[in-house]
Amino acid sequence: MQELIKALIKAKAEFNPIQKDGTNPHYKRKYATLDAVTPALGKHGLVIIQTTEIFECKTVLRTHIFHESGESITSTYPLPEISDSQKFGAALTYARRYAVCAILSVTADEDNDAEGATTPQKTEQPQNNIRPRRDNQQPRVQPTKQAITPPSISPKDLRVKEVRTLLNYPLDLVKEWLHSRNVTSPSELDSVQIDELVKTMCLAWAGNKFGHPNHAVNSYQKHVIDAVLRGVSEMEAIQTWMEGALAQLPELN
Repeated sequence: MQELIKALIKAKAEFNPIQKDGTNPHYKRKYATLDAVTPALGKHGLVIIQTTEIFECKTVLRTHIFHESGESITSTYPLPEISDSQKFGAALTYARRYAVCAILSVTADEDNDAEGATTPQKTEQPQNNIRPRRDNQQPRVQPTKQAITPPSISPKDLRVKEVRTLLNYPLDLVKEWLHSRNVTSPSELDSVQIDELVKTMCLAWAGNKFGHPNHAVNSYQKHVIDAVLRGVSEMEAIQTWMEGALAQLPELN
């Protein structure tokens, strides 16, 4: 893949700043359409093609980078199981954007973290709770208002947030995944479903790091799940697994 890699390096050096020029109709938020990378890719004989197909009874997104020399790179991204066609279309749009970002190693935008977190309430400031006396009235002491303490984030929400942040996984895709399970936050899931969500995020990140999807699954089982069973913290295991996967990629020379 020498010709493709050389062309990709030159193209990335010419990428324009990626702006948020699209709007997510479901969440009413701006996102990047990645049009900024297309001219540079075409200039150096590169094109991105994305297709969906059924793999092991599940719908996946294939993202291909083709070079005019005939060389190519392909990544596989698992799509959420959503019966509503409109919501599935929205999830596919964001999956395509994320897959392009991953295969090009670029960052399109930053999502605000919101898994299970609530906006902290403003703390009441101490006030003088004695009203001025009128005429012959006795001073009346008013009850002191209690400060509102923001609720702490649940361990399940925190776990998903930490993994998502480490992987740079889009928050909108997490929300779509939760919606497909009829919940609104990870705290409503059981431990098995949380494991499934973490695995989905990790395998999405690994989509273009391994030659075949099964290789990514086997590597995740060995270096993350088995490591956690041996007592390694999940975040440490995932980070070590990511570093190992990146170390095995072809040198860009």
